[in-house]
Amino acid sequence: MPQYVFKMKKGELEIEFSSDDAEFVEQQLEKWREEILKKHVQQD
Repeated sequence: MPQYVFKMKKGELEIEFSSDDAEFVEQQLEKWREEILKKHVQQD
């Protein structure tokens, strides 16, 4: 079974998770993407 690993680092902050559930990984990435875009729009 495939293992999906996502790792993001900015400065001292580092986030990493892994899962064998592709749907879970997809949902998490979409949530993070929406939050990042929401914060970006608020700054404009």
